[in-house]
Amino acid sequence: MQSFKDTDNNSENLNEEDNSSINQHVPQFPQKKAPSYSHEVPQILKLQNQFRNAQGNIRRELECQLIKRLVDLKKNSDSDWYRLNGAWAQKYTTYLYDNSSTLPGPIDNTDLLQNRNQVRNVDFFVVNETVWKFLLEEYSGGPEILDEKIPPSPTSNASSTTDRAKSVDISIISSVSQIDINPEIPIKGLKNELYFCYMHSTLQCMMTISELNNFILNYINRQHSQSMTLCRNYQELLRQLKDTQYDYIKINSLRNTISKKFNPKHQHDAQEFLLFLMSSFEDEINNFNKKQTQSKLPNIIQKYLQGQIISEIICKNCLHKSSITEDFLTLSLALTKINSINQLLDEFLKDELIQDYKCDSCHKKKTAIKKTRITKLPQYLILHLKRFKFFPKSNKIIQHVKFSLESIFCGIKYTLVGVIVHSGSLEQGHYFSYCKRQNKWWLFNDQKIKQVNNIDVLQQQAYILFYQQLL
Repeated sequence: MQSFKDTDNNSENLNEEDNSSINQHVPQFPQKKAPSYSHEVPQILKLQNQFRNAQGNIRRELECQLIKRLVDLKKNSDSDWYRLNGAWAQKYTTYLYDNSSTLPGPIDNTDLLQNRNQVRNVDFFVVNETVWKFLLEEYSGGPEILDEKIPPSPTSNASSTTDRAKSVDISIISSVSQIDINPEIPIKGLKNELYFCYMHSTLQCMMTISELNNFILNYINRQHSQSMTLCRNYQELLRQLKDTQYDYIKINSLRNTISKKFNPKHQHDAQEFLLFLMSSFEDEINNFNKKQTQSKLPNIIQKYLQGQIISEIICKNCLHKSSITEDFLTLSLALTKINSINQLLDEFLKDELIQDYKCDSCHKKKTAIKKTRITKLPQYLILHLKRFKFFPKSNKIIQHVKFSLESIFCGIKYTLVGVIVHSGSLEQGHYFSYCKRQNKWWLFNDQKIKQVNNIDVLQQQAYILFYQQLL
């Protein structure tokens, strides 16, 4: 595939005559830079604290994010490297990325000491010191085995595989309380000067949510100027788009606000940014409301974007039931040999056997059944396909998953309104999006925009799908 650098003047090279190969004509970023250790550590500590306090599916998704950060942390350092049993690593990978409820158990490296004819990346994998310490603390076991060789660089590894990436942080305030009766956002591009395609593709899809646009434009005013920074940043963005006479704008305040969490010199994951932005909106609304006795803001995220899922575990020995109820903003679906979005959701919800489950009631290790069901579907259902794996090796799953313009999920009819696509590999990739706006489908590729048809949309290798409930 031909590569292009993503620059100010050329963030897209689409073949105007061949819509069926849009993915092959999207530019690729230059080689990803290694994250800065000093910049990453505070974010990792915060993420680790969230992970420690979480349960169920949320805990697993946070562990996925944490492992990704830890794997990236010291790629180019001279720290020690450790061997990890291959069978255990595969069990851990299944737990992290395939929605398995069965934990891998303690690490068992004894075979690596007894057999010296071990094959790298089959019988054992090599992890950096930070990853090893985390796994040892979480899952115990051992023994500790230092590797005598520095592992191959992610660059050479990525180039030999097919690909990558994986699955949650208005300077201009109107001085008049004017109601914006039209929440429809004009079709405009977003200028990319560096590595901001993850942000641009996400924001374009979020602009399809008219209820969110209406709330941000009409409810956020001068009294919120100090306490709702991200809401105000998003309001400024919407107003810039509505006011400009040009084909695209440059995002300023929002980029500056998130720069501590999303370093502008590095590539980032659209799914992580999406969860961060939605969660931050909700946190800012809730924190503002805590200080109010009246005139509280509606929780727009909870009302339109939040669903609820319950996981129930039944001990087969004593039939004791334990359950965890979780709110969700996106559902992360593991990619298997199944090739349709409805089947992936069914797979996510199917009953699962858990071996060696320690029951809280009979206190015995027995087999248990895990039942998962959605108790509340949001008006906007966001489905994230887990295309990216970071452990034990980094790679991207390029399997095509069929999806429809209209689908029925758990008995409720939805229509597709947005698709985020990741093109390229783990080390060299690019995000762009397809959004249904003004009753037409559009391709948004940074500052470049193009009207497309239904077939163009349905042929894409989707990473995140946005559905709106048909009422």
